[in-house]
Amino acid sequence: MLTRIHFIICSILMKSTLFSLVFSLLFFPVLSQGIKFEEGNFQQLVNLARQQNKLLMVEVYLNGCPHCAALAPVLQEKKVGEFFNPAFVSSKIEANSPISKELQLQKGITYPEFPLLFFFDTNGQLIHQAAPAERPNRAEFITEVIKHGNEALTPTLRTGNYAARYAKGERGLEFLVNYGKYAKATKDITRQSQIGNDFAKLLTKPADMESANGFYIISRLINDFQNPLAKHFFANLPKYQKYNNSENPKAVKDAAEAIIYNTLYGPRTNSLKASEVVAMREAMIKLGNPAKVVAPRTLLKELEAHFREKNTPAATARFNEYRKIATMDFLDYSYIVRLFNEKATENSYVPSLILWVNDGAKLFKTSNTNHTKDKLADLYNDLSKAYVKIGKKAEGKKAAQEALTIAKAAKIDTKPYADQLAKCN
Repeated sequence: MLTRIHFIICSILMKSTLFSLVFSLLFFPVLSQGIKFEEGNFQQLVNLARQQNKLLMVEVYLNGCPHCAALAPVLQEKKVGEFFNPAFVSSKIEANSPISKELQLQKGITYPEFPLLFFFDTNGQLIHQAAPAERPNRAEFITEVIKHGNEALTPTLRTGNYAARYAKGERGLEFLVNYGKYAKATKDITRQSQIGNDFAKLLTKPADMESANGFYIISRLINDFQNPLAKHFFANLPKYQKYNNSENPKAVKDAAEAIIYNTLYGPRTNSLKASEVVAMREAMIKLGNPAKVVAPRTLLKELEAHFREKNTPAATARFNEYRKIATMDFLDYSYIVRLFNEKATENSYVPSLILWVNDGAKLFKTSNTNHTKDKLADLYNDLSKAYVKIGKKAEGKKAAQEALTIAKAAKIDTKPYADQLAKCN
């Protein structure tokens, strides 16, 4: 009996000890954890921050990002939690998640790199942005993260105050890098270009431009093909190949194409010279892209530039050259024919346009739902307009009659085609 009682007592003690061990494993880490992350949509998080009279911090990470993986355990350090939890309501979102898309749409922001920390006030206004840099040891990494939190709590140090500091003449390299990233995140393209010019004034030596810091600035913060840093980069691409690595084996190519894209569709998009667009097209080919792949990316920008320069022959020649290497579709011809009729400053293009219409009409397929009869009628109507421009009313009348016949058969509005036919009499 005593033996049985002893066994029961030992069992109870063992279970109690085991329970205590499990309890400590389950709950003690929670009590000593780092940043406490809340869940919810953006407005819910803002409301929670307002209720607690705290700022809102949102970490944006990307699945598969090694830098994000390196930051994650640092945010769970007790010292980091002790700093952030009393001052911030915190949340973390994956860059491709629905809540991330909601955040980007509501606040008009983008992500220039990962991971990112965004800080918002109790009204949901963005006041600070930070990109914690990896450090050689955990202690320094903790200090780095807390530093960004301190900046968010200090109005004069917030990125939201950078415009005022910039207006006062601050142009230090570290400041410009951080401001450049903030301008990029908030889609302030004009300020990005201004900061890019400031970088070019600071980095003038080849060694500086070709350094790791130089390539970082070129690849992330330069958005114009004519920027001196970009010019040096494109003229010396082999010297930058060392920055291709296992994490991004196409780092140099990606940087070059980003600069070209931002130039083609950036602040100068409507004032680019044709020679600039040609240079960008040639640069993309030098990067290893086939001419057939590059041509569609720059064609319209090149034609627009020729039209701005009142150089219709050059625009005509470019499209004829393009036709030789491109896989054309009926809709391509439909768009180009109308573009030339509307933008050309003289009529030398018309003989070529006649060929374009004939070739385009042959590509019309009733089986293609995008090839609609109204577009086919428009193609012949545009041909009629071109004929009339060069005084060939008989040919114009024939083309307009074809357009009208197609419209009647398709039972669509015939007025535009009847009006054009009347102009040919």
